Amino acid sequence: MNDLAVRAAEAGDIEAAAALGLARPYTAKWSARELAYELDRLDSVFLVGEGGGALLGYALARVVERDCRLLDLAAATDGGGRGRALMAALTSAARSRGCVKISLEVSAANERALAFYAKAGALVVGRRPKFYNDGSDAVLMDLDIS
Repeated sequence: MNDLAVRAAEAGDIEAAAALGLARPYTAKWSARELAYELDRLDSVFLVGEGGGALLGYALARVVERDCRLLDLAAATDGGGRGRALMAALTSAARSRGCVKISLEVSAANERALAFYAKAGALVVGRRPKFYNDGSDAVLMDLDIS
């Protein structure tokens, strides 16, 4: 069962979020400095999930008009419902800011993430061939949250 309490990120979360991102495959590998910058952006949605006194995940997105663009999502472990809890909290935050969809891109090599977002209801809307350094395509997906 999910043991995650999701809340808005704070300055004290930055180092742990950066370390988590570096430790997980397929994350955007944001530096602590880059994550700290997101705290002050009015268009940023930066959520963290914690449990047992530790940071166990985060979601980072930007709001552009009525679109919430997911920049990164990471959970400390797979399969415990933490990603779903972060995505649900992000969806709620995006709706509260007037968004009608969440847009994202994911590496075609990241089958787990593709399945995760598809299960959440996201649909493939395009591809960017050989977008990533490993030569994999970027799969563009949209999740209707209206």
